[in-house]
Amino acid sequence: MAYLEVPVPADLAPDVLRLWHLEQPVERRYERIFPQPALHLILNLSDPYRVFDLQTGAARTLGAGFLSGLQPRFLMTESPPVIRHVAAELAPFAAARFLDLPAAELTGTVRESQGLLGDTDALRQAARRATDPAAAVGLLVDHLRAQLRPAVVPPAVVRAWAGIQQNPDAPMPVIAATAGLSHHRLIDEFRSWCGVTPKVYADIVRFRQFIQALPLQGPMPSWAELVATSGYYDQPHFIRVFRAFTGFSPSRYLDIVARYGAEYAAFVPLDEPDGVPGPVPEFSTRRPAP
Repeated sequence: MAYLEVPVPADLAPDVLRLWHLEQPVERRYERIFPQPALHLILNLSDPYRVFDLQTGAARTLGAGFLSGLQPRFLMTESPPVIRHVAAELAPFAAARFLDLPAAELTGTVRESQGLLGDTDALRQAARRATDPAAAVGLLVDHLRAQLRPAVVPPAVVRAWAGIQQNPDAPMPVIAATAGLSHHRLIDEFRSWCGVTPKVYADIVRFRQFIQALPLQGPMPSWAELVATSGYYDQPHFIRVFRAFTGFSPSRYLDIVARYGAEYAAFVPLDEPDGVPGPVPEFSTRRPAP
C-alpha cells in the first residue's frame, strides 16, 4: 500500500478535515463501508467502481470523481482491482462552502462530482498526469480553493459539530448550551447546515469511535464489557445499532476483520455483495474510466 496524507492548509480548515493519495490492490472484490461522520470526495484515478442500491440491488457505475454524503447505513461497493485515488474528507457543513446544493440533498447519496464541485473531470485528468502523489494532492488543494464560496457557516453550528466530535455521548441540551443555542434552534440549524439532526450525527460519531477503539489486534473483551465502557446503554441497544449501521452481527464482523486486519475495521472486504437483494449483474468491463 502507498498512502500519503497531506496536512490541510489553514485556509481550508475546518471545512476540509483530511487530504490524501492512496494506491493499493484491493483485498477482495466487494467492500462494505460503514457510516462515516464526514463527506468524502474521491477523485478516482483507476478503473470504475460500482455502488449498489440496498433496496433494489441495482448497481450504478462511478467512473471518475464522486462525492459521498453522510450515510445512515453502510454502503456496498464493488472496487476496481487496484484502488488509486486522491481524496478529501470534508466536514458535513462544508457543502455550503463548496457546493451549490443543500447538505440534506447529499445525505444518503453518492453523486458524481462533475459539475457538482466544478470540473472534476479535468482535475482528474491532471491528477493522473501528476509527477508524484504529493503533486496530485496539491492539484486537489488548488481546486478546492478555487471552489470556495463566501457562505459563512454559523459559528454556533461549528461549535456544536466540534462538541459532538469530542463527546458524542453528551446530552443534546448540553451541546446546544455550549454552542450558544437553544435545543430546538440547534436541531434546526444543524440539520440545515449539516444535512442531519445533531442526534443522528452523534449516533454516527459514537459508532465510528466505538469501531476505532476496538482492540482488534489483541485479546478481545466480551461484547458486554465493550458496551459497558461505551455510550450504548445496554447490549441489546448496541446490537440493534450495530446491525443497522453495518448489516452484520457483531460476531460475524469480528470473524471477518480478524481475517483481514484492523485497517479494514470500517471498510470490510467481502467475496460477495452480501446484503444486496437479488442476483448481482456482472461488471461488463474493467477498462479504465475515460
